[in-house]
Amino acid sequence: MKRVFNRQIFATLLIGVVALFAQSCEKETTATVPGAQEIECKAGDNPSLSFTAGDKWEISSDAIWCKFVTSAGELQNMAGGAGSHTITLKITDDNNGSSWSTAKITMKMGGQTGIIATVKRHPKELYMRVNDVAENPKKSLEIGYIDYKPWYIEANFRFAAVEIPEWVEVKQINEETYEETYGSITGAPGQRSYVMLRIVTDGYRERYPITEEDGHVIKFQGEDGNGEFEVPITYAGMGKNALTFVGPTEKNYGWEVSLDGKEFRQHNEENGSTVKFSNELAFDIAAQNDEFDILYLEKSINRGILEYKHIGTNDYNKVDEAKSWMHFDKEAMTLTIDEGTTTRYGLVMALPRGIYNIIRADVEKYILDVDGASGIDLPIIDQEYEKFVLIELTQRDFTEQQPYEGMYIYHSLTTLEIPAKEYTNAATMAEYGVDTAYECPFVNSIEGKKPGIVIDPRTENWTTAMYEEGNATVEIFHNGKSLKMSDDEYYLGENKDENMAVYLWGPKDGWQGKSAYILFKVNGEAKKLLVVTPPAK
Repeated sequence: MKRVFNRQIFATLLIGVVALFAQSCEKETTATVPGAQEIECKAGDNPSLSFTAGDKWEISSDAIWCKFVTSAGELQNMAGGAGSHTITLKITDDNNGSSWSTAKITMKMGGQTGIIATVKRHPKELYMRVNDVAENPKKSLEIGYIDYKPWYIEANFRFAAVEIPEWVEVKQINEETYEETYGSITGAPGQRSYVMLRIVTDGYRERYPITEEDGHVIKFQGEDGNGEFEVPITYAGMGKNALTFVGPTEKNYGWEVSLDGKEFRQHNEENGSTVKFSNELAFDIAAQNDEFDILYLEKSINRGILEYKHIGTNDYNKVDEAKSWMHFDKEAMTLTIDEGTTTRYGLVMALPRGIYNIIRADVEKYILDVDGASGIDLPIIDQEYEKFVLIELTQRDFTEQQPYEGMYIYHSLTTLEIPAKEYTNAATMAEYGVDTAYECPFVNSIEGKKPGIVIDPRTENWTTAMYEEGNATVEIFHNGKSLKMSDDEYYLGENKDENMAVYLWGPKDGWQGKSAYILFKVNGEAKKLLVVTPPAK
């Protein structure tokens, strides 16, 4: 009896164990890992992940940019019990690039492991911003003319300019070190780049504005080859007040023209060379939209005082050429000079249309200034307008003057030459016993000063040495009287060229409307006569 009982007990226990095992297996197989789902998002989003678990579970994210938001904070791993759950994810921009990023969320539950979600993060949304120096956002980069145009460029990726037109000059400045680099533009994420742009001039392209519609751009690219941006280039042009030109030589002063207008020449005092051109001089003038105007000024020396006079009227291209002996062909960009008979002085200016419109009502008032260095106010071209002078010229006889021909006379204060012309009154010449005579005007009076004229008769042997020996003399007659060598009337000395000359101050008793006669003698023989006409006032 005892043996049978033990077997019954064993059988009963065995049945219980099998039942318990069966229950355990049945419970484990029902708690399966939820099926995988796909979540699409971008940095900064907080998408939800929902699932139902049949048992205790643990989940983890394999990407640092995908975290679980819990009461304990933002976690890469978290756990929970059976039931329905909704978990908030936090999507950051860590390691966000220019391509899609993927995070896997894995669950462990009841001895099983599986992916319950694939989170796909959008590529980084790249941006590039262009601001002017006042921090105003702009859609294009304007380039400057003579001066650089400054800009700030900022992006959220590392970039470099990969295409820059060859006619755009680029300078980038490090705002911390002030180091300058040329020809390239680079930038780091979140850091602004300070760049400066201007046009590369060629005498033509700078004349015309550039708009966005013209389609010129600077192309930027990210360091990984992605993130391309094209920023339009604009150019306002030279500006209505700007003008540049290239002349036949680097100097626009010191030009001479023959009396027939057929030969132009300029002497280089530095190397002694002379350049010559026939018939015309060619220029290349650049102005905004080719809008410029030509001004002609005639310069004269009136009794040793410089004067400028605007010739003709200039209404854009409608120049009254009949009033000018200088002519500029705006289409051919050439200057020609009419034939003349006496020495004359001219000045040609090219003014941008914007400036000409301002000064056209009174040209001389605007472009002339005053130089008082000599003690007399003399007109000069205002410094602001000197850059617009194409050429200053003297038209004269190119026949070389012999050493003892003519006379050299200049104003004692301004040192400007007073031209002497031949005197042909035969009776007067016979009276003074000369075959050669000249005539010139005396200078006008100046309040508070005593101006006069300095005369070199250019006569052989009429020199300081001969004067000291008593063999070179001068006699001056006025109104039937001889002037005396004194501080009041005249004296002899050397002129600025270190040649002996007469310094004539005029009759002590005044001119009384009558001329003075200066007779130059060598060894007692009359050589030349100069007739000095009285002042105009």
